[in-house]
Amino acid sequence: MVGALIMATAPLWALLTFFYVRDRYDKEPRLLLVQLFVRGMLVTLLAAALSLAGIQLLSAFLPTNSWPYLLIENFVLVALVEEYLKYFVVWRGVYFHPAFNEPYDGMLYAITASLGFAALENILYVTQGGLQVAVMRALLSVPGHALFAAAMGYFIGKAKFAKTEDKTKAYLKRALIVPVLLHGIYDLLLSTQHNILAMGVVPLSIGMWVMALRQVRLAELRSPFRP
Repeated sequence: MVGALIMATAPLWALLTFFYVRDRYDKEPRLLLVQLFVRGMLVTLLAAALSLAGIQLLSAFLPTNSWPYLLIENFVLVALVEEYLKYFVVWRGVYFHPAFNEPYDGMLYAITASLGFAALENILYVTQGGLQVAVMRALLSVPGHALFAAAMGYFIGKAKFAKTEDKTKAYLKRALIVPVLLHGIYDLLLSTQHNILAMGVVPLSIGMWVMALRQVRLAELRSPFRP
């Protein structure tokens, strides 16, 4: 069990370290990041309760192997619920904080809150499923949460420093819509029980990594602290 818990948390610290190091010009207060991580953990239980209640209700009306069921479950009851709660944590916790002073901060904040969410979720799954579940989630779920959050944080960063109110509103909408779509597609591919479709998460994950790294570079270029 100790080995499984290490496997459950190791990718979290690796990803947090990777994205924290990329904050080159004005490091964020560590206490603020810890607070975001903990708040991300706290909303995990709320997300689980809401998703479970929705799934139980949905299963009373639709066959669980039907496409309408899978679409509603993955895009609404899982992706929308989880990504909205992460978005809420970032919005309420740091959007108006004085430390949010460069575009990349939005990415780091969203990724930190999302990995806090993934941390408790991983521990709950691993304590029930053991080492095999820990390995699968280390390879799929944890990086997935970070990459969905990278897209969210990128648009939150653009919204924060947009020059007009209309652009701010547009970017904030994208900050929720884009990760919900990515998360929904990702989960849908894994839940179809078709091996060929499930393998689609590989090119999707590669694409999300490429997009995230490009967004990191773009956010860094817009930093007011860049020499």
